[in-house]
Amino acid sequence: MDEYIRIANKKERLILGLMSGTSLDGIDLALVRLSGTGLKMRIELVKFVTESMPANWRRRIRRAFAADTREICKINFDLGHYLSERIIHFCHEANLPLAHLDAIGCHGQTLYHVNNHSTLQTGEADVIANQTQTLVVSDFRTADIAVGGSGAPLVPYLDQLLFKNRTGPIALQNIGGIGNVTYLPEDPANDIIAFDTGPGNAILNELVEIITAGQHNFDRDAFLSSQGKCDARLLSDLLKHPYFQLNPPKSTGREEFGAEYIKQLLLEHPDESIAPHNLLRTLVSLITHSIADAYQKYFPSPDRIYLSGGGAHHPLILKELKKLLGEQKVAIFQPENGISADAKEAVAFAVLAHERINNTPTNLPSVTGAKKYTTLGKISIPYL
Repeated sequence: MDEYIRIANKKERLILGLMSGTSLDGIDLALVRLSGTGLKMRIELVKFVTESMPANWRRRIRRAFAADTREICKINFDLGHYLSERIIHFCHEANLPLAHLDAIGCHGQTLYHVNNHSTLQTGEADVIANQTQTLVVSDFRTADIAVGGSGAPLVPYLDQLLFKNRTGPIALQNIGGIGNVTYLPEDPANDIIAFDTGPGNAILNELVEIITAGQHNFDRDAFLSSQGKCDARLLSDLLKHPYFQLNPPKSTGREEFGAEYIKQLLLEHPDESIAPHNLLRTLVSLITHSIADAYQKYFPSPDRIYLSGGGAHHPLILKELKKLLGEQKVAIFQPENGISADAKEAVAFAVLAHERINNTPTNLPSVTGAKKYTTLGKISIPYL
């Protein structure tokens, strides 16, 4: 407890944010220097890296979505040890002694998320805390669900800090394994709107692994999808998925748009009915049209739309979104406070960890549907 009090009393903290997303393509680590709280917070990104997710871990996590209790129990601790190794390696490469790190904000690997009911993230925080001898803040979603929220999205808290001086309404569209948007109205006094738009890279990655027999795990530079053509009839059917009919607040994950989704799609549309590359191309359009449809349904037209996440680097996704939403409106997220599009989510969990130590509420009830504000994250303190 003395260690927690020491860190809580510090005016400036050095915190490592850690994010492993639903796309399973990598682990993002962001070292962030933070001071202050709320809209007065100062955020400085010191170092950021993305490490590829090893193939054995990708396979194991995919299997865990339908695993028995024993395997889920094991993966929670094994992933905690693996993430600890990556943190120690990161600090070594940054010439940063672990003792200089004040805290770690670890989102963990989501195995399942039931909107407005329950959620499960793995990567045992007590393992990480004791392996790194560093305070860890983790399990950020559960407190919001406990007060009636959906538990996600959580990054809008950072979005409002980065764009507090905006001069018009903007949308921040992340396309990771799942797509999610934050709409910031021109007047900061008005409620922020944010929710998961639907599928992202996760469904593309799943299909790519299948059609390339494991030779590739994502559609690099749209090389595969650009060889196909969108099937308009199939796209129309896919856009009838029940998730797209729900009103915000809402969130989703691999349980709806992941391996099982692709498995079912292939059963319904075997090679003889639609070529694999055409199916992949149609999924690209599903991602872009679900985003565009959500914008039309749920909030006024923004002046600018900033893209982030792996999908922002997919040429066909970018081209289609510009066509659907406006060539002049859509752009790749430009660094704010030195924070790039790729680093944003890892930075967000450093910020959320910092605010948990500050005892500052960070859920946004207008976003998640929670009945009240609450602090997010559980604290694990190592035995020193």
